[in-house]
Amino acid sequence: MKIRYKKITYIFFSVLLLSTSCKKYLDVNKDPNNPSKISAASRLVGAITTSNGSAMWRGSREVTGLTQYGVTKLATGANMAAETWRFTSSYFLWQNAYVFTMPNCVDLIVLGEEEGSPHFVGAGKTLLAMNFGLLTDQYGSIIVDDFYDGAAQLNLTPKMQDQETVYKRIDQLLDEAIVAFNSTSNKTGLNANGGDIMFQGDINKWKRFAWALKARYLNHLSKKTGVYSPAKIIEACNNSFNADGMDAEFPYLAGGLETDQNPWYSWGGFVLPAGVTDPNSALFNPRYFAWSQFFVNMLTSFPVTNAAYQDPRISRIMKPAASDGQYRGLRSGGALTGGQGILANGQAGDVTKKNGNDFGRFSNSGFYTSEKSPMPFITYSEVKLIEAEAKLRSNDVNGAIVAYTEGVKSNMRKLGVTTTEINAYWDAIQANGLNAQFSNLTQGLSHIMRQKYITLCLNPETWVDMRRSDFSQAIYGPSLVRPLNLNTVVFDANNPTQWIRAMVYEGNEQTRNPQAVGDNSEKYRLLTPLWWDKAQ
Repeated sequence: MKIRYKKITYIFFSVLLLSTSCKKYLDVNKDPNNPSKISAASRLVGAITTSNGSAMWRGSREVTGLTQYGVTKLATGANMAAETWRFTSSYFLWQNAYVFTMPNCVDLIVLGEEEGSPHFVGAGKTLLAMNFGLLTDQYGSIIVDDFYDGAAQLNLTPKMQDQETVYKRIDQLLDEAIVAFNSTSNKTGLNANGGDIMFQGDINKWKRFAWALKARYLNHLSKKTGVYSPAKIIEACNNSFNADGMDAEFPYLAGGLETDQNPWYSWGGFVLPAGVTDPNSALFNPRYFAWSQFFVNMLTSFPVTNAAYQDPRISRIMKPAASDGQYRGLRSGGALTGGQGILANGQAGDVTKKNGNDFGRFSNSGFYTSEKSPMPFITYSEVKLIEAEAKLRSNDVNGAIVAYTEGVKSNMRKLGVTTTEINAYWDAIQANGLNAQFSNLTQGLSHIMRQKYITLCLNPETWVDMRRSDFSQAIYGPSLVRPLNLNTVVFDANNPTQWIRAMVYEGNEQTRNPQAVGDNSEKYRLLTPLWWDKAQ
């Protein structure tokens, strides 16, 4: 099991080279003992793995600081850039997705069609749609129609589609994937070569995965009154994951290569020099040092009232401070010298807490950052919370509460919270006014968005929710404030309502394809809302 993914890197790079360069320009002197085409059954594992490690991980590494999950130790240096919104064209999600990830998805589609195995077509289109969604939700306009199609030569100056068009393409891809999964004429099973490391060939789960993504992207359109449809979202949710254990997630392994281990645990900038264990040492400087106080607040207070109550998940997600056993976090952008961040009630935390032992560690601290922690693409819990939002917006308050309850409890069960703990938590949240609060849209959204913040831990999808909610303190509580040491070259220090809205396109794309990219200045890109982020 520890070497399950060892060959993925080699397979991917050889296949990418063959499918993009050799296939078109160097198609001579073929070695019969080294075939240039690999079957779809051998490609699925690479498409899943690169969708995770090259795309999802790269798209979440800096966003984790932006959305105030993790905080760094030092107030200067490259590690602090994400927290303080100093994003430039050196942010490489674009390259990772277009070069290292999505060609695998496209080739999986092409091979599935050639081999008469439409289930691989469905898997490829589902993963491709997810990757397009990740990209467009960070950049806006992206390349879809002019992207590599597995047959024609690459277009080095492709046109971009506006985000509204991209969303239509994503929905179309997912519809086509669902049709492919329904095919009864499939020649080769998805797990024929052991490559379906998510669902082990279970087509029902793959189809529900596609429906889950449909629900997610339809739900992003909450500001677009002309196209937002709660009924379509609820339909997608009803066809999506319907029980625990159906999550689409990448299963990391222990003791393997870097691609086997959860990057929040090890190779994502968290490995420290040998022998360095003192958190106060200058050499003890991982990318993320501790969890933020804002996240601690989400786990130690209720929505709406911000009344203090410790969520039982906190002990599964993070460790308390070694000094006194308390759960405590730093403020985004403040580093260790800033002491404890703002508390759930909006008051300042203990600024005297500046010792590294006053804060629990980020890396290897619990469910999301341990060596074998899975990295979810989308989960049953998220689907139920999406359903709750759609029902709340369609004035089905009782239905919203039922979906919300299941969404929260399913995440608790996933994290190993006991039935007794769950019941105690639910009794307390109901006593705090749950039912009455759901009769108010903003208060109901406060419940849903704060619980999604917890269940989406470290997922870039959180940034979508925060933008759709306009970073509202009425929803997230008074401790949601902009970071200290803010990038004032771009952002107005005197305008607390001005938040980061999008990413800068990668420098390579700007240089190679300037007409498609357009204005790529940080001032424009970071401040300009995406299509779905503008009220219609």
